[in-house]
Amino acid sequence: MRVAPNNKQRRTLITIAIVVVCVVATLYAVQLLRSAVVDIPHPGVSSQTAKPQPIHPRKMNVVVYGVPVRLIIPKLAVDTRILPMGLTAQGDMEAPRTNEDAGWYHYSPNPGNKGSAVIDGHRGVTRSAIFTKLSSLQKGDEVRVVDSQGRTSSFTVQTLRTYDKDASAYDVFHSSDGGSHLNLITCNGDYESAGRTYAQRLVVFSDKTVIGS
Repeated sequence: MRVAPNNKQRRTLITIAIVVVCVVATLYAVQLLRSAVVDIPHPGVSSQTAKPQPIHPRKMNVVVYGVPVRLIIPKLAVDTRILPMGLTAQGDMEAPRTNEDAGWYHYSPNPGNKGSAVIDGHRGVTRSAIFTKLSSLQKGDEVRVVDSQGRTSSFTVQTLRTYDKDASAYDVFHSSDGGSHLNLITCNGDYESAGRTYAQRLVVFSDKTVIGS
């Protein structure tokens, strides 16, 4: 037996129905908003800009050479140790104490690095020395230097020049072209017994060998 609701019951049922409809409508609206947020990207952000790829600096194949320890000149059959040299009391570059050693001016760059590295050696007076035949080098001949880490830098002879012993040798020790150079120095000319030296200096200018040249 169905009992018809009275007016109070009808009003209660209508209120409940309105509330249910509002709740359902609200849930639907929230679902739509969630879908909209997922589909719309954040202003200025994309899949590429949100996680930028790291930028690595370009790798430079630059070798930094250490202190030179050995000099090799194949044409002259030279293979000898290199000792560090400074300046004499007169302001000249020191020379090795023996005829067999070469001397590296330690105020100059390490051979192979940028600038003009300078190595000297004796020509010899009564007997031959390490640079006795240095004047026989010609353009294109090879000179090699081994550093304290076992790395070898190779140089190609460019030219030979002669200087009076008291002349300025600025260009022997300085370079402004940004390249790597090795300059070899020894005595030359007539022997002056009074000063126990030679009247001139011979310099062999060489440039670091470019691979593939």
